Amino acid sequence: MRKLLLIFIFFSFFNLQKANAQQPTVPTYQLEFDKADLAYRSKKYNTAALLYQKVYPKVKQEEEKQKILYKIADSYRYSNNFKQALKWYEEVVNSKYPDPFILYSYGQLLKNFERYEEANRAFYDYSFEVPDDPKGKIAMQSCMLSTEWKANPLKFKIDNVKSINTDQSDYAPFVGSKGIYFTSTRKESQGSEIFEWTGQKYCDIFLSNFSATGMAKPEPIKSINTNFNEGVTWLDSSESMVLFTQCNGKDGAGLFCKVLVSYYQNGVWVEPKPLPINSDSFSIGHPAFSADGKRLYFSSDMPSGYGNKDIWYVEYNPVKDAWGSPINLGSNVNTSEDELFPYVDEAGVIFYSSKGFLGMGGLDIFKTSDSAGVFKTAQNLQSPINSGADDFGISYVKQSKRETGKPFAYFTSNREGGIGDDDIYSISEKPIIVLVKGIVTERESGNPLGGALVQAVTLNGQNLWKIKTNEKGLFSAELPLNEVNTLSASLDKYLSSSPRICETKEITKDTIIEVAFVLDFIPPTDVELTMEGILYDLDKWNIREDAGKVLDSMALILKANPSLVVELASHTDSRAPAPYNLELSNKRAKSCVDYLIAKGIAKDRLIPVGYGETKLLNDCSDDVDCSEEEHQQNRRTTVKVIRTDYKQRR
Repeated sequence: MRKLLLIFIFFSFFNLQKANAQQPTVPTYQLEFDKADLAYRSKKYNTAALLYQKVYPKVKQEEEKQKILYKIADSYRYSNNFKQALKWYEEVVNSKYPDPFILYSYGQLLKNFERYEEANRAFYDYSFEVPDDPKGKIAMQSCMLSTEWKANPLKFKIDNVKSINTDQSDYAPFVGSKGIYFTSTRKESQGSEIFEWTGQKYCDIFLSNFSATGMAKPEPIKSINTNFNEGVTWLDSSESMVLFTQCNGKDGAGLFCKVLVSYYQNGVWVEPKPLPINSDSFSIGHPAFSADGKRLYFSSDMPSGYGNKDIWYVEYNPVKDAWGSPINLGSNVNTSEDELFPYVDEAGVIFYSSKGFLGMGGLDIFKTSDSAGVFKTAQNLQSPINSGADDFGISYVKQSKRETGKPFAYFTSNREGGIGDDDIYSISEKPIIVLVKGIVTERESGNPLGGALVQAVTLNGQNLWKIKTNEKGLFSAELPLNEVNTLSASLDKYLSSSPRICETKEITKDTIIEVAFVLDFIPPTDVELTMEGILYDLDKWNIREDAGKVLDSMALILKANPSLVVELASHTDSRAPAPYNLELSNKRAKSCVDYLIAKGIAKDRLIPVGYGETKLLNDCSDDVDCSEEEHQQNRRTTVKVIRTDYKQRR
């Protein structure tokens, strides 16, 4: 027996030694790698990314390096650090990572930065590798739509609310009567710990009151906030009840998010209580009541949904304080991706954010409404509200509180050009732009006239602007909406143009009005210009209707050139005695002057002269046989500039 025992011990020891000899060597970085994997599985993505980066240089095997590259990129994507995510995804793609889905993820990140052409190529490559998956083709379609929406943005003005935002995450505004309630991870947030998912502090609820100068300094709502995550609020019309999302529990150990309610009593918010619709098996968050307070919308990953998180609602009886069963809004609203941040306006329109429908990249804001129990197909709010980044958490100012030119809604975006991570932006109506564009040229040569002065004046004489043309004779400027304006052009040594009516009434979209001005040289004082079209009946000197039109134009020219003094001369043919023709021409010249005086031209700017038959243009003198057309050439009215320095008497 003892012998058998010794043999057993011997063989056991031998086998143990053999097993130890065959066991592979544990990599020196294994412990660090396991820590990174644990953080990744625990959704501590920011921590995971940093741990994986420490491990990566120590790994020698190419396949293992590729996997870690992917985990770094994915961790940054989940923590919403898109700049770092894109950098590492490029590394993954360049490493020839074997899973073609990396091309799809890479394309989505390129969309976040509105690099739609590059994103389209990535989606094309993915579709080529995986032709049976429709995702690639749908994503290519979204790139086409996004490019179109970006090139033709809707008429909204988007502004960063700089007085609220910080270099951390500020998001999910709710517009109340006092001010804007929002969620933030700023340094003033309660507690000192870092949320390892994002690498920022845990989020709290803040209020920034409206003030005469804009927005007051945001203050935390201390009686509601804890050391962990609170945010995404909804308040009733009296702002005496607040619903909000709380994640991780008071001790930070909770696994799910819940909706809590608190009431404002005696100047403070009382201890929040969870709603009965919450569960310990899944998350519920982002509460938003309908205007009548009888239906609560929320986001949840509860079973029987279409994807990760869906938009649901539950009926509520405020009289009985009774809650119904959750109802999913259906496939017209929800997708296999995340649907988050619902908001219901006064008219019952539901706004929310989704990654699952055709969009510009990241989360886009959509709207839908309940039509006899069926929710309408989600409609993208397009550019400039949506962008390639995450756009979410919209809230509208009540109709009764809206002011012309002021913001009518607020939302969240982490688009390029912001102050921090997520920022709060305002939306206001963008004024319709009426742009007048034109050119000033010289009549004789057709050449452009640089340095010409173009002026816009309202009908009541208010000067809108004066601008000069560039070296190509071009100009452009804005005109006010719903006005009747006059435009004119002038240049030294040239006759100023007659005023041009430019009306901007009943314009409903951005409009470009094109105009062209042609200027004439001011003629030398010894040059007579014939005014074509001033004709008289035989032996008459009254101004006929056709002649009046010519003189009307002359009046406009004189009004546009107030420094000119002109001679108005009438001429006759030779078919009457010379003294008679002289008297007739004087009467005709005086008729022209009287007409212009009636049109508002000062009398001392007009000199009437009759020349009779003394300045014939041809050989049709007395006793010469001429045609009627030849005699007509001599029956004319001429204008000659006498002075260019006239100043009106005071």
